[in-house]
Amino acid sequence: MKNKNSSSNEQPTKRARRSDEDSQCGACTRLFSQSSLPKLNSKAGLAHQTRNACEASIKNVCDLCSLICKLAVDEFGSRWGRHHGPIVFRNFNSIKGSRAAVYTLRGTLENEQGCITLYPFTEHGMVIFSHHSNLCTDHGILDDPLGPSISRRPIVRDVQSPRVINAAKKLLYECRSQDKPSEGHEECRYSRDTVLPTRVLQVGVNEGEACPIQLHINDRDRCGSYLALSYCWGATDPTAKNNLVQLEKGNQKHLQKEIRMEDLEQTIQDAVYMTRQLGFNYLWVDRFCILQDDHEDKKREFSRMAITYKNAVVTLVAGTAKAASEGFLNIKPSNNEPFLPSRKFSITMEDNRKGIVYIPEKPYQPVHPIDTRGWTLQEFMLSSRMLIFSDHQLLWQCKQTDLQSVTGDDDGLEYQQGLESLPWAAFEDTAGPSFGAHDADKLYLWKTILRQYTERDLTNPGDRLPAITGIIAELQNVWKDTAIYGHWVEWFIQLLAWQKPEEDRAKERYLSRAPSWSWVSVNGKIHYDETIENEDAKMEIVTAAKATMSCRIVSGDTIDKHVRRTMDQYFDLDDGAQRLETKGKVCHYILLGTAREFERFENAIALIAIEIKHRVYRRIGLAVVADTSIWEGAKHRRIELEPKQK
Repeated sequence: MKNKNSSSNEQPTKRARRSDEDSQCGACTRLFSQSSLPKLNSKAGLAHQTRNACEASIKNVCDLCSLICKLAVDEFGSRWGRHHGPIVFRNFNSIKGSRAAVYTLRGTLENEQGCITLYPFTEHGMVIFSHHSNLCTDHGILDDPLGPSISRRPIVRDVQSPRVINAAKKLLYECRSQDKPSEGHEECRYSRDTVLPTRVLQVGVNEGEACPIQLHINDRDRCGSYLALSYCWGATDPTAKNNLVQLEKGNQKHLQKEIRMEDLEQTIQDAVYMTRQLGFNYLWVDRFCILQDDHEDKKREFSRMAITYKNAVVTLVAGTAKAASEGFLNIKPSNNEPFLPSRKFSITMEDNRKGIVYIPEKPYQPVHPIDTRGWTLQEFMLSSRMLIFSDHQLLWQCKQTDLQSVTGDDDGLEYQQGLESLPWAAFEDTAGPSFGAHDADKLYLWKTILRQYTERDLTNPGDRLPAITGIIAELQNVWKDTAIYGHWVEWFIQLLAWQKPEEDRAKERYLSRAPSWSWVSVNGKIHYDETIENEDAKMEIVTAAKATMSCRIVSGDTIDKHVRRTMDQYFDLDDGAQRLETKGKVCHYILLGTAREFERFENAIALIAIEIKHRVYRRIGLAVVADTSIWEGAKHRRIELEPKQK
C-alpha cells in the first residue's frame, strides 16, 4: 500500500503532449516486440536505457520514458542518478505456459535493490480466462497488432468465483492460523474465538445444505467465530418485495424462529451467502443485531462496537452499494465496466502497424459509496481483517497486510488505501513502550481520526458522537483516560484548538447535542492546524456537566485595531449565523497557549468566545494571534465554559 501523499500521486510536469498517433522511442517499443521476448524471458533480461538516455528521449517527447523515469526516481531515488547502467526489464507471468507474450515487466538496476513494475494492457478481446484470471483475453486474435505481444486484457469484475473465494479462504487461514497460532499474523491476533456478540444471525450450512436463518441470542456467553458486515443502510426501496428491514422489540421472538432469505434486503442476502461460502455459521449485522426501537439497547451495543468488529473473523465490506437494497455481489451493468488504465501509449510495431498499450502510472485508489458514511469509519478502523467487495475485485486488508486483491497484484492492479487504519499497538494494554505510549502519538492518532471522521456524512446528524463511540470506548480502556464529548481530559486544552474550514463553516450550533467547546456541537468537517506547545490555560473541573478553567482573557474592544487586522480568526458558523450569535455581544479571546512557527516565532492560540452570563463563555471560534503581548497585563481568572443545554 502506498502512502496517499507519496510522490507516486504527483502530477507529471506539464510539457508538450503527443497524440495517441505518436509513437514511443525505440527502447520502449522493443519492450513489446515479439523479437524481444527471448531476452525479456531470459535471466539476463532486456536492457532499456540509462537515465541520461531516458531524459534525452523525454525531450523528444517519449511519454513511456517519462513514466519509467518517474517510477525509477520514486523507487531508487538518488541511486538512479548515480547509476551509469541501463534499467534491465524481465517478463514475469504466474500463469503456466504463458511466457509467449509480455505480462508483467519488472525493471532493475545492476547491483541495486528494488525494482519498478509495468503492468501493460491491450484493449481488445472479451473472452474470460476463468480458471486462472479474471482478465479478458483473446490472445490477440482481434485487430490490435499488440494483441499477440501482450497477454493482459481489461479486468472483468469477479468477487465470487471459486478461484476468488478459495483465495480469500487461503488468506483467512494464513492470517488466523488457528492450528498453529504462532504462524498467524502477530498484529491480527485479537480476533481469536471469543464470546459471541449479544445477538448474531445464525446462517450456517449443514452437510452441504443451507440451514434456516435465525436470530441467535447469546445469553450464555457462548464462544465462536463470526463475520461482521459493514455497509450503507441508504433508503429503503419501496418497490422491493423484501419487507424485513430491521430488528425491533415486536419481531425479535419471530426472528429467533426463522428468517426467510427472500425477506432480507439484497446486501444482507449477499452477506449471508458469502458467510456460508467462506464456511462460517454466524454473521453480525447492526440492523438485525441491535434493537432499533430500544434506546437503551442501542446505547449499550454502540459502546461495544469496537469489540464487535475487533473480534470478528473478518468484516465483509459492501463497498459498491449505496443502499442495503442494492447488494454488492452483482452490480448494475452500467457500473460494471472492465478496468483499463487511463494512461495509453502508441507503439509502432516492426511491420509499421500501430498498437495501443495501457499502463497504470500509479496505484489505484478505489472510491466507494461506503467510504463517505460516518458510521463505517470505526468499522474500517477497528476491524482486524476486511474483505472489500470493490468495483473491480475482491480486496483483502488486515492489520499486517496492505490493501490488495485476494488473488494478489498479478492481475495488474496495485492498490492504494486512502484511509489510515488504527495501529493495533495503540490498543495494547502493556507496560512496555508501544505506539500511543507518548502524548504526541495519542494526539496525532486522535486528530487523524477526527479529520477522517468529520469529512464523512451522517444520515442522522444527531449520531455525530454515537457513530464514533466504539473507537472512544476502546481507547478509553487502553489510555486509562476519559473522553468528554469527544475531548480527552488529559489533553483537553490541546483539543479545544479545533477549527472549521472556511469553506465548510456550520449553519447552526446544536447546544442540545454538546457544549459549544466540543466539535460535536457543529456539523461538518473540523481539523487541527495548530499544536499548542506551551499551555497557558489550566483546566480545573472537566465533567459532562461542567468545565471550568483558569485562564487569561481579553476583551476584543481593548485590542488595537492594527493588531486585530493581523489576527487569523476562524469562526465556527457562517457569516449569517455568526452575526445572529454575536449580536449585541463583545468577542473575548481566551488564551489557551502558544505554538511555535518556523522555530523562531510564537503564535498565541485563543478561543474566540462571548460571555453568556457572568464568567460563563460560549466558544464561537478559534484565533491565531502573532502579537502575544495583548495578554501581558491580564491575570489568570476562573471562568466556566458554557455547558450543554438540556
